[in-house]
Amino acid sequence: ASATKTTSSLSAQTNLADFIPQAGADFVATPAIEELTQRALAYIDIGYAVHLSGPAGTGKTTLALHIASQIGRRCTLLHGDDELRGSDLLGKDAGYRRQSVRDNYVSSILKTEETVSLMWSSNRLTTACEQGHTVIYDEFTRSPAAANNAFLSILEEGILTIPSSASEKNYVRVHPNFRAIFTSNPEEYVGVHMSQDALIDRMITLEVTHQDRETELAILHAKSKRPADEAALIVDIIRALRTHLGGKNGPTVRAALAIAKILDHRSAKVAYDDPVFITTCQDVLIYNATRQSGKPFSRTELDALLRSVLKPTTVGSKVTPSRPAEPRAAESRPAESRPVESRASSSLNALEQLAQLIATPSAESAPAGKDHAACSLSENQGDSAIGTDKLNDGIVQRESGSRRLTRPPVFETSQVPKGAMASTK
Repeated sequence: ASATKTTSSLSAQTNLADFIPQAGADFVATPAIEELTQRALAYIDIGYAVHLSGPAGTGKTTLALHIASQIGRRCTLLHGDDELRGSDLLGKDAGYRRQSVRDNYVSSILKTEETVSLMWSSNRLTTACEQGHTVIYDEFTRSPAAANNAFLSILEEGILTIPSSASEKNYVRVHPNFRAIFTSNPEEYVGVHMSQDALIDRMITLEVTHQDRETELAILHAKSKRPADEAALIVDIIRALRTHLGGKNGPTVRAALAIAKILDHRSAKVAYDDPVFITTCQDVLIYNATRQSGKPFSRTELDALLRSVLKPTTVGSKVTPSRPAEPRAAESRPAESRPVESRASSSLNALEQLAQLIATPSAESAPAGKDHAACSLSENQGDSAIGTDKLNDGIVQRESGSRRLTRPPVFETSQVPKGAMASTK
């Protein structure tokens, strides 16, 4: 919700409180938000003050403004501050009023009468009580408890006591339309004060927790330019980190909005292989997670979380697997090596057939006159086999550097008589 200034005929003292909250164009009203709004409005309608309590980033202030916009009356916005005092809420004596009367009825006699009195200047809470505004007191526990004592009588008896002796009356009766909405962060431990039980007892406290996934997606989609699939991944990362840190602690939808807007500005994608996305997640999330969890949250832990959320997920036209798929063993060899293997196998088959032909003749059945010819044929065939083997080795070595075929044995006959090696003249 957004607060819009409006023109008014009220005095200058009430200008600070003169605005009517209206829902902005990007306000997200999901069923969960509307259900909480209707509960708060029911309590306000019968005169109770509503207290929205929850951790930072859960939209308490936005919800308070949305509730006030449903009431439809002028609002006074207060912010808790350690320097805030009761006079900053109610008002104070802000000077003197001097009045002089000069009587010169008789020319020889001059009579002067002077009156001095304190002046009271009302502040925002007093004006709201008089005019019937809706007060939104944001982070009221950041103010000292003593500064909020005035609300005790306002919320219970409907009377505001004026701490000034100069005023004609020392109290203001609260307007029937006056309403109050408080917000606080009970998880905060820096710059806050314990509120008095008497004040808490006069309110109805509604616990505001982290939004559900549907609401966070709607907020991210309404306030950024991310497509639906990328917005869903960003929200899932935030929710996974919050679960890792214990539920209440961890990043809120503000962190998701920061990541989305940075990616919009830098034209990056929600993908594990996009370095802009990875560094953005590290910058936005690591310090926040470490501070809220109370223990170091490393880049390695964030990397593992991102991998678990982005595991083979298609984002737009990109696929972002957590790790590239390993090639299978059958596909690890290049396709070019298969023709070489086929040719090498054919060469081995030819050599085996040649060896069978050489080993077929026997020494006992062959004629003696042909021993020398058989020996010469055997030697020539053996040399031919060696040459063929060397040729095949050269082909395989040139065409396939990844596989070295073993050299086949040289085929020699052992059936040739020793004397058959004599030369012929």
